[in-house]
Amino acid sequence: MSILGLLPMLIVGVGVYFLIKLRFFFILHPIKTVKKTFLSGLDKKSRKALSLALAGTLGVGNIVGVAYGISVGGAGCLFWIFVSGIFSSVIKYCESALGANFGKEGRGGMMYVITKTVGRLGRAFGSAYSVLCLLLALFMGAALQAQSVAVSASAALGLKPYAFSFIFAAIVFVTVSGGAKKIENATARVIPMATIAYIFICLAIISSGAQGLSSVLAAVFREAFSVKSAAGGVLAFFASSPMREGFARGLLSNEAGAGTSSIAQSRSHGSHPAKVGLFGMCEVFFDTTLLCTLTGLAVLCSGVSVTGSGIVTVLAAFATVLGRGAPLVLFVLIFAFAYSTVVCWYFYASEAIFFLFRKEKSTAFTVIFFASLLIGALVPEGFLMLSIDSVLFMMSIITLFALIKSSERIVFLSEQYGLLKSKHSDMR
Repeated sequence: MSILGLLPMLIVGVGVYFLIKLRFFFILHPIKTVKKTFLSGLDKKSRKALSLALAGTLGVGNIVGVAYGISVGGAGCLFWIFVSGIFSSVIKYCESALGANFGKEGRGGMMYVITKTVGRLGRAFGSAYSVLCLLLALFMGAALQAQSVAVSASAALGLKPYAFSFIFAAIVFVTVSGGAKKIENATARVIPMATIAYIFICLAIISSGAQGLSSVLAAVFREAFSVKSAAGGVLAFFASSPMREGFARGLLSNEAGAGTSSIAQSRSHGSHPAKVGLFGMCEVFFDTTLLCTLTGLAVLCSGVSVTGSGIVTVLAAFATVLGRGAPLVLFVLIFAFAYSTVVCWYFYASEAIFFLFRKEKSTAFTVIFFASLLIGALVPEGFLMLSIDSVLFMMSIITLFALIKSSERIVFLSEQYGLLKSKHSDMR
């Protein structure tokens, strides 16, 4: 079994652990959870932090990643993407709450949580996490986004992929040079509009193929629990292609377990950590439960051939309802999502650099980051996906260990905010 085959077991195991520790609060008390989340949404700082966190997760992972996952793991992959969202929600809640709890003056993230909770080796593990964060910024935050934008620009505008990479990099540079507040404001404007437009298009594709929806859903469930997977026992089942790809694509889209969005959520300084945790759960809902599911259903209901290229598959699906306008519409949406993701990940990388070197910027890393934007279109999609999955897996091991070490604090914060009945004394 490959190392990535362990990912489903890791996420499920830790997810179940925290579901029990937190007494299934968001499943058993959905109205109370939604009410508290809605009231939290009235806080402008929290909304901006959520937009920044969504900018880092919404985008290519929801579009290209899902289509790629279906091409590798089949229709059953979509079922496991959906299931992964349940476990990802509780994990994301824990990450976001701890990020806010240990953040100071708008600066924080999982590297600070790790330093505070792991013990004597906390600083070393926090540094290792930060290095992995920088690698993920290059592979997923820069190269994968640039590749998708460049390919879609080639289809829509007839430009050579590497030619548009220079234009895209220039636009990103103008934004990131303005600092964290400019990044936050940019993502707060772009993400809502792009998300709404994408949802409507996916629904239109699903509606146009509604007569085949029952067959699609049957295939999703049938392939998710294939006889071949079950015959190999529990380990083989967890390592089966549909489940492995489903969890990998789910993690690619929401990054639960990797702890990256805690960097953005820590900017909700002044808000109660559990309130920030609820926004983390919202992030998974919009990102994985909603958009990934819609993407998968749109691809499968469209009836197009699912190839190894995610961008080509989605483009073909869009064409079933948009005709010749599909390349341009897809380009605009991917540009909006990728732009937001790239500027957000540049911010994440900057925070990792500050943790490592105590300085705001690194000229060397900035050069490498923009080089990744420029050459992203030339890197094979399969290589990028494998690199991203590997880095996410290593980050998840460190993050989930820190979460388990902090489980009692997470429970206390949840009780303090009224999500759980109190059983703990005050924790300092």
